[in-house]
Amino acid sequence: MKINSLKLCDTDTNWNLSKVAFKNMTLLIGASGVGKTQILESILKLRAIVRGKSMGGTKWEVDFTTLDNNQYIWRGEFEQIEQSLLNILFDNILYENNTPKVVFEELFLNGKQIIERDLNKIIFNGHKTVKLAQEKSVLNLLKEEDLVSPAFQGFQKIIFSDQVVSKRRPQIFNPDSILKQGILQKYKTIESIREADENMITKLYLAYNNAKDVMSSIKERFIDIFPFVMAIKIAPLEFENNNDILSALRDRPFIQIKERNVEDWIIQPQISSGMYRTLMHLSELYLCPKGTVILIDEFENSLGVNCINELTVDLQTASHRNLQFIITSHHPYIINQISYKNWKLVTRKGSQVVTREAADIIDFSKSKQQAFIQLTQLDEFTIGIAE
Repeated sequence: MKINSLKLCDTDTNWNLSKVAFKNMTLLIGASGVGKTQILESILKLRAIVRGKSMGGTKWEVDFTTLDNNQYIWRGEFEQIEQSLLNILFDNILYENNTPKVVFEELFLNGKQIIERDLNKIIFNGHKTVKLAQEKSVLNLLKEEDLVSPAFQGFQKIIFSDQVVSKRRPQIFNPDSILKQGILQKYKTIESIREADENMITKLYLAYNNAKDVMSSIKERFIDIFPFVMAIKIAPLEFENNNDILSALRDRPFIQIKERNVEDWIIQPQISSGMYRTLMHLSELYLCPKGTVILIDEFENSLGVNCINELTVDLQTASHRNLQFIITSHHPYIINQISYKNWKLVTRKGSQVVTREAADIIDFSKSKQQAFIQLTQLDEFTIGIAE
């Protein structure tokens, strides 16, 4: 899907995001602490609501388009309840027996209201439904309905691409796919691999075995960025040790890289953060399903200049796969590499977060470098305070 616009209010914290419009590529820029990361977290919060989570004090309106080119507008609000310290510390995991209810919800499809909800009833397509759980969104409760299913499925294709921590935590198969031969038989085509509900290392393993042309493209692009790399494989480790812990890893794939003039394969925990993150981002570009919304916070983290330049180009040329990118960055290389038309300047005044098109406040008639200099001289960029 594509998220067209979003506004969200968290009455528990009085955090309020004014309506922000998104493009296929949106770069959120601005000073630290203005709310760039919270915009990404707001999108993830909506995904959690769609999956059935109750979010006390959250009020939202989101406009999005699904892969079949239908436009939805979804509005809603959860009641605000008094929070305990435990709820604040653990992100409302424990509401005890006082789970917040949905007090209002609407869903429009191509301009026509198909769902209307309040505390007492749900009207779906002109008819009152049986009584349903008040703590869950209608997008979750009615996800099997033909009119609602595309909206529900669209939110499942939102991913937060954070590869910084995962490098040293070997990802494993989902519980229903433990046996490696079983998973290889389950996903034999690139289409099935892309749609699979599997983590990215598992998808790489599947591509390595069952979609060799796509895996070859990933490998070639990776070697373009790191020319000292000779080969990549995603396979279980080869070892003779009968240690019980190591034996448990025999069917789990690890990324392994072969470098020029280096005798041994470099295994996943030994790969540099920049190389690992680059491979994961490239894998997302090739192995995510169409309509995926990819959120990346501080894109420059762990990446050298060579990675930043090349990956930024790849992100901007991935439009043929209907991928949407919403990313944050402070790095001048990234900002300069992405068209100013995609810059979104984030500022705030108190708890009110506002975004503005950079083109509305910067003169781009001169060189790109001068435009960036103008940006860095703006108080809104350096301090982040809205007027």
